Amino acid sequence: MIEWQGKRYWIIGAGSALGRALADQLSRVGAELVLTSSDLAAMEQLAELLPGKAEALEADVSDPGAMRAGAAKAGTVDGVIYLPDGEGGFGASNWDTAEIERVIDRNLKGALNTVGAVLPGMVKADSGHLLLVAGLSAYRGLPGEIGYGTSMAAIMHLAEELYADLRNTGVNVQLACPGHVIAADPLEHGDTPAALPPSVMTADAAARELFEHMNDEVFQKSFPTMRGWVVRLSQLMPNWLYYRLFRSQL
Repeated sequence: MIEWQGKRYWIIGAGSALGRALADQLSRVGAELVLTSSDLAAMEQLAELLPGKAEALEADVSDPGAMRAGAAKAGTVDGVIYLPDGEGGFGASNWDTAEIERVIDRNLKGALNTVGAVLPGMVKADSGHLLLVAGLSAYRGLPGEIGYGTSMAAIMHLAEELYADLRNTGVNVQLACPGHVIAADPLEHGDTPAALPPSVMTADAAARELFEHMNDEVFQKSFPTMRGWVVRLSQLMPNWLYYRLFRSQL
């Protein structure tokens, strides 16, 4: 278990439901946070609402120079968490090359620019924690996931490559692949369905899973647990069986 009191973490993508929930989780255990998203005002508001010390930092993940400048402003951090945008899947019937490129650029280039901004300092110091978040759709192709799934698979591969390079160093690289994350459980508001679908998690539940992962020494974690294992095992399935079983988004 990490001693979180006094740790300083930079959360990139903190404006998402999962990002906000994770920020709250880390703040409650004593971590000092730097918060970045496309909405600086929202990050300033979030920083004020968190129980611990936090600050908003403007940095455009699509711009490598802006991310390097953001890293300089953030100063020395113990870890960096990259949370990609959770939207933007397309299918063959609604193909849009420009929009697909935009989704891939936003998610994958955001990851590359983040890593490029913070990794050299971690490698030089032989210390640091880098958590890249992808999604269950990174494992195999699914209907309606063109663009989003493509970028998730690339982020997964990037994390695997970084881990392969750095696993015997002081830089800790981790990968997390959550299912679909929603802001709140519909049951809390008296809505249907009677239970969440097996691949759907509330932001608070997903943040708890991420926090537990950050405290362990395992490289990769997918959740919800049962669905995550099913998807990971699907990589061993022959194509005829996989595409018969998985006919919808995870």
